[in-house]
Amino acid sequence: MAGNLNQYIPDWAVTSAPAVNTVASASRPASPAPAGAVGARHVCTSIIALIRGGTTIPAAFQATVNLRDGASGAGVILASFTLVLAAAVAAQDGIVLSDQEIIGSPNTAMTLEFTAAGGANTFESVTLTGHTL
Repeated sequence: MAGNLNQYIPDWAVTSAPAVNTVASASRPASPAPAGAVGARHVCTSIIALIRGGTTIPAAFQATVNLRDGASGAGVILASFTLVLAAAVAAQDGIVLSDQEIIGSPNTAMTLEFTAAGGANTFESVTLTGHTL
């Protein structure tokens, strides 16, 4: 099965579930290249991004989540998603993607992050899994 990246089991996961009204951002730092390789590349295998309202009605909010080939707030955007939170108690929206093979650049971090905090009574969380070639 040479060339089939799905043969790898995710060997790392990074997650962020910060306090209320705080931007969620999870990064896998750049890794050294394996022996004989020119540069290590992170491969994203799954993405989970959620925004939820708390027990008090939040303001409606449109959120952007980016998968970056780089550190938080920097680097090329590999994928971008829009989530919408309704103004209702316990409202939620999210994206869950698995069986992905999104390859980053050599010797570069990979980050999954919201671009802004959702406001009062909102909670964001992100999880990024992958392996490094």
